[in-house]
Amino acid sequence: MIPFLCCNWPRMKGRRHAYEHVEANLRHAMAFYARAQSGGETRELPGVLTVSCGLNYPVFNSALLRSPVPGVDGDLSSRLAMASIQFRALGVGWSYWICHDLLDERSLRGLRSSCQTYGLEPVVTAPGMLVESWKPPARPLPAVEVREVRDATTRTAFAHLIATIFDLPFQMTLNMYGNEAAWTEEYAGFLGYVDGKPVTTAMVNVSNGCCGYYSVGTAPGYRRRGYAEAVMREADREMRKRLPFEFSVLQSSTVGRRLYEQMGFREVTRFSVFRSVPATR
Repeated sequence: MIPFLCCNWPRMKGRRHAYEHVEANLRHAMAFYARAQSGGETRELPGVLTVSCGLNYPVFNSALLRSPVPGVDGDLSSRLAMASIQFRALGVGWSYWICHDLLDERSLRGLRSSCQTYGLEPVVTAPGMLVESWKPPARPLPAVEVREVRDATTRTAFAHLIATIFDLPFQMTLNMYGNEAAWTEEYAGFLGYVDGKPVTTAMVNVSNGCCGYYSVGTAPGYRRRGYAEAVMREADREMRKRLPFEFSVLQSSTVGRRLYEQMGFREVTRFSVFRSVPATR
């Protein structure tokens, strides 16, 4: 069991706890997928946000807590039930992203059991990280041409690279990232090109004074060379020209954590991710 992270992070400039920036930005990030297809939607249920991409893609259909859960008896169960009923009615698989700092200690201890009751299996526990001021690069960064996702060519390249990096079907990623209407001033994608070939991705979204980084990855054969960091830093410079924000946030993989810490990010919370069990099992 991951140790309980109690809600004792100091409030930043009299406003929010550090973890609140991370979990609020994640909810905004997930809403992108409701824009990807005409049948997508978001619903604000009591204490829960559900995001449906309009297709049976569990990784892109998600439920997220909207407020702290005071106890496992009744409240956590009711929020799980509401999300389960919603996605069952839509006939699609789904994922549940749960910020540990929104649960009390008892609810966190019983989280896995509670989720299993509603047909959800654990996938991963990941740190939520935040930085106020990025550290300078720890090493010289490689030359990389950074292009923003702006047209059909870059949308297709982004979808293809995401499929390659994260081992997803290309048609699935194309359905999620190929729709021009999903990309706005707040949701932007960036590609890193080396010798004319796209090798690195980063997707960002800005909300409530935070810039979040998602889908950061590099194609096999180009990893550990600094391309992802170079693209992230260029994305940061570009987004600061457009929208005001104070903090940068992300959820880190085990592999990426060291890089993010070198850039100045620190862990401020954790997320547990659960996924619905396929009906054929």
